[in-house]
Amino acid sequence: MAQPDLQSRLAFTLRSAGLLEWYVELDDSLSDGQATVAVVTHALDACALGSTSLTEFLEHIHPDDRDSVAEHVAITLSTGDEVRFECRVLVDESSVQMVSVTGRSTAHPELRALHFISQDVTDCRRSEAIAEGQMRALELAVAGAPLTEVLVELTRSAQKQSARTVSAAIMRLDEDGRLRFVEASSLPSDFVAALNAMDAGSDGTTCSVSVRTGKPSVALDIGGDPSWARHRDKALEHGLRACWSTPILSHSGEVMGAIACYSSVCAAPSFLEQQGITLLANTAALVVQRDRANRARLEVEQKMAANERRFKGLVKATNSLVWSTSPLVDIVESQPDWNEFTGQTFEQSRGKGWLEAVHPEDRPELEALVEEMRSVFANRRAEYRVRQADGQYRHMSGHAVPIFDDHGNMKEWSGGLTDITDRKQVEHRLHHMATHDPLTGLPNRIYLNEHLRELVNFIPENQQLMIMLIDLDRFKEVNDSMGHGYGDVLLVQIAHRLREALPSGDLVARLGGDEFVVVAHLPDGARSAERLASDLLRAIQVPCDVLGTRYYPSASMGMCLYPDPDTSIDELLQHADIAMYRAKYAGGTGMRFFSAEMSIESKNRMALELDLREALERDEFVLHYQPRICLDDDIPCGVEALIRWNHPTKGLVSPAEFIPIAEATGLICKIGNWVLHQACQDIQQLTARIGTELTLSVNVSPVQLKSPMLCSEVSRALQAAGLDTHRLELELTESGLIEDTDTSHQLLRSLGAIGVRLAIDDFGTGYAGIAYLRQYPIDVVKLDRTFLCPTAKSDNCLDFIKAVTEMCHSLGMRVVAEGVEDADMLRQLMRSTCDEAQGYLFAKPMPLDKLGDYLIDRRAS
Repeated sequence: MAQPDLQSRLAFTLRSAGLLEWYVELDDSLSDGQATVAVVTHALDACALGSTSLTEFLEHIHPDDRDSVAEHVAITLSTGDEVRFECRVLVDESSVQMVSVTGRSTAHPELRALHFISQDVTDCRRSEAIAEGQMRALELAVAGAPLTEVLVELTRSAQKQSARTVSAAIMRLDEDGRLRFVEASSLPSDFVAALNAMDAGSDGTTCSVSVRTGKPSVALDIGGDPSWARHRDKALEHGLRACWSTPILSHSGEVMGAIACYSSVCAAPSFLEQQGITLLANTAALVVQRDRANRARLEVEQKMAANERRFKGLVKATNSLVWSTSPLVDIVESQPDWNEFTGQTFEQSRGKGWLEAVHPEDRPELEALVEEMRSVFANRRAEYRVRQADGQYRHMSGHAVPIFDDHGNMKEWSGGLTDITDRKQVEHRLHHMATHDPLTGLPNRIYLNEHLRELVNFIPENQQLMIMLIDLDRFKEVNDSMGHGYGDVLLVQIAHRLREALPSGDLVARLGGDEFVVVAHLPDGARSAERLASDLLRAIQVPCDVLGTRYYPSASMGMCLYPDPDTSIDELLQHADIAMYRAKYAGGTGMRFFSAEMSIESKNRMALELDLREALERDEFVLHYQPRICLDDDIPCGVEALIRWNHPTKGLVSPAEFIPIAEATGLICKIGNWVLHQACQDIQQLTARIGTELTLSVNVSPVQLKSPMLCSEVSRALQAAGLDTHRLELELTESGLIEDTDTSHQLLRSLGAIGVRLAIDDFGTGYAGIAYLRQYPIDVVKLDRTFLCPTAKSDNCLDFIKAVTEMCHSLGMRVVAEGVEDADMLRQLMRSTCDEAQGYLFAKPMPLDKLGDYLIDRRAS
């Protein structure tokens, strides 16, 4: 029977785990105003976004969370690092979901994408909000906090359980039959003033209705609800569109007030939201009743016992366990909640017998806390597992408060337990997802970072630890040619080989993409590292069958040892990464040990890269122009735009230093676009000043040639400057053209259709050949300075230049010589019928203002 494909299996796994995948493809960087988003799978069950703009995509995020989500997206796009966050998603006009998201970006020359795994944690967060609010309110109430402070916790919990889409308040029904706010910190003050002290029997609001009926009341649309006729305008003035009111009832059924939740949209509470509000109303009833009891106790001591029974009865309604012990934390009287939950009898739980129901693994820590409580009387909190009557263990969150008599003597410990098992299970699943790679099952970067220091501490004395970073060679070509499904199967096989080849106790993790990290203990230091690296390299290089295709994998490895004078714990991965790239630059399929010299070079390059990322925003780039001279009449006929970086501390940085960095990081496209727009504007302004048209020559990086936006950028630059298309000449390199000949043909045809001229720069230094040039619509060939001989007597050199020039002329191309520095070189070019020349003999590159003066003086002379 045929097995389902990997994608189907992964989709099934995600659905089974209650997860959703967001896969977002971007056609350009996040800062591009015309970036589009293609959501391959819907973001949520009720939120299918389809193909839309990035702005519209963010509109499905709750407005208060959009900036944070956009910041996380920007971080992963610029760094490639994995991000984790929670946010609220607008499912429809009246519904919000809270999701937990783990994601990363995929860096690719032709594809930029965001990959997210999300899980709906709305119910989990709602349960947490309710449980935390109840526990905090009860703790404050038991500690004797003011009633308003206790109720603030409940309204905050009501707002939090609805993903902060409502404003909550609590009204108390006083003896005079009027409703008064006792907690309304989230509502506008003038709105509170308008409704305060309303007559519960006659004033029409949702709260008065719920108080009169003793049942929850919902005004789905305040604008059309007749019960809001008197206060409708004031509510709508503050954007309050709906109101959900739940009565606060004592355990005997007496109405004591109401909890009101105001929504900014016309909507009714979901079943779970209403259930949560009801629980909070029960808790509010508890604390209000307790407040009444405390005040009444000052008047009638005998009523204290009855109020205490009511208190415990209301606590039971909140699904919490209430207990009390002696100051020595011994059970001395029956604890009905505890005995019912655990199945212990009073005799079994008496004294310290209650500890027998605690999980054996949790007992030592809890016993230490109990011992401390015997002498230090302060609030305590703890989480531990308790055995239920059916034998199963439940995770419980407990709090304990010391109770003192009127003389300040310790009287008893009182507290409660809340079942948090469901929350713990969700946290465990989320933690495993967050710390393990879903494709290979290996630990991921987060797990590695959390445990690396712990692994280092287990190095036996007189031994070393090796950190190895492994990067597969040419893996990008695998994905490009065979597809990502093929690449994923290959990664799974490589992960299995690394696990099998490592000794027991050593760790292998996947950082992402095709990068793996090995942490291994070395009994013989560097010799062991070399042996292990060789074993791993051989294991990787074994040919494998991937989906019916034979493949021969290889890898580059970077290693560093610890302890080592040049490496601290925090630098281990960084140094292994530096050494890996050295192995990669050396041709791959090999290994390199880290050295201090590598770190210095890498830090210098990184510092320069960080400065380069901000250079455009800080306006640090300038353009210089070098004239091109027509050899027929010795008159300037064009200029070449040359970029310079005026670094704030390093001065002028050579393009040879920063252009390779810009190409490697993808910044070259932004920089190239800036050069194109600025140069077109400069030359058009210069033409208006001196009245002479010049050809503008601009260099185009091989990386820019791969961008689908190049043609549109050229058109926008010409249109913005008002420069005629035939006056712009784009200089291309031979190596850039032959990387993808089909794409190059199509690109050059598109550029030719615009009307710009095309030139081959540094001809003869790459894949030179006149016959090769016949494949492309080239207008100009620029001879590299290596063609020119230092003296005019070099007849062989002259003959060669003349032959190349004549062949170019036969193909309809003009020939420009670069690097002309003396008169002998010029005479060679004149005799070889070269068309144009540029070099220091005529002029060095100069700023725009000096270029105008030079051109005027040159033409005048």
